[in-house]
Amino acid sequence: MNNRKILAILVAGTCAAPLLASAQENSVVIYGRLYPQFVAISSSGATQVGTAVSTLVAAPTAATAVELPSHNEVQASNSRFGFRGTENLGGGWQGFFQIESTIPLDAGGGTFGTRDSFVGIKGPWGSVKLGNMDTVYKNLGDQLSFLGVSSGNFVSNSNVLSKGGFGTSSSSSFHLRRANSVYFESPEMGPIQFMVQYSPDESKSTTRNADLWSYGIRYGGGKGGGGLTVALAMERHRDLFGGSNNVPAALSNVAVTTARSNDTAIRGTIAYSFNDGKTTIEGNLANMKYTESGGTAGRFESYKHTAYSIALEHNVAAWQIAAAYVHASKGTCSLIGGANCDTSGLDGSMIALGSRYNFSKRTSLFAMWARVNNGTSARYNNLASGSPNTGSDVTQLAGGIQHSF
Repeated sequence: MNNRKILAILVAGTCAAPLLASAQENSVVIYGRLYPQFVAISSSGATQVGTAVSTLVAAPTAATAVELPSHNEVQASNSRFGFRGTENLGGGWQGFFQIESTIPLDAGGGTFGTRDSFVGIKGPWGSVKLGNMDTVYKNLGDQLSFLGVSSGNFVSNSNVLSKGGFGTSSSSSFHLRRANSVYFESPEMGPIQFMVQYSPDESKSTTRNADLWSYGIRYGGGKGGGGLTVALAMERHRDLFGGSNNVPAALSNVAVTTARSNDTAIRGTIAYSFNDGKTTIEGNLANMKYTESGGTAGRFESYKHTAYSIALEHNVAAWQIAAAYVHASKGTCSLIGGANCDTSGLDGSMIALGSRYNFSKRTSLFAMWARVNNGTSARYNNLASGSPNTGSDVTQLAGGIQHSF
């Protein structure tokens, strides 16, 4: 080999070394999951005029005692794409970020950074990140993703498991993303890890402070956990008025300046994978309580109820099947001053079935069906847009395409 060739090799190696080192210390990836679907929707059983309903629900009228017209939709659910990256800072430290956005494949448009988006730093003591993120409560519970498409979809257990059964305001939900969050995760201590999240109210006033605390602990799902995962999570909302925002105006304390609210939820989750990971079963038990003080006599004071779910996924060759059932009790309620409060008909349930055929690790076809059964006073809702009338049972049947990258 002549001297020129030797010199060229040495120069190339010298130039490539920093690039290789940089590639090892820094990484940025583009990823996504797209799952548009064609859906047939129908409803039945709307509560009729003259039927006795819960104190927390407006009496049915001729306008509400009707069904949604049966119709078809093309939906994109929470199809998304994102960027995430890491940088090795040395000494066991790492910087990281994520920017994730919903992709409305069915209609176009969309806004950047609509899903979990944050920047953080990780070290021997754990990690902290700041941004717009799912809460600890949401992350730790109800983790079994129905065919990989449950996020934002009509088969999601959260449609019944994580909210009150009356009204249409999302203020009663404990399965949401929270903006302006600080999120801490401890290091994995064998099979155990805990998380804490805080989101301040940037519009805090002398009468309102709508902040959020969410925290929990998990056993398994990480180092040394095996096929078992157990989690306990809690969440508290102040001044979101999950009760008053969902009752008739005559019972609401939202406009009462002296009123405050304190809504809390606690959920236990247990999941187990067996048959070499081909089969997973998961159960959730949740208790939610919406309480208000300082309001006007005769108006909303409290509502509490429990809900549970059980879900199963099983893989056979290229096929995957899924089933889920979730039920919410009617609960109990009270009004300020001690007037009678009735919760008759506020119970609800949902059953979902589905199957997916995987052409590859990235591309599949899926079909699924779900039915929400509402009590005579309930209004649990799994529609992508709009809401059923009180007491309506909603049935949806869908087929779609899923592609991940």
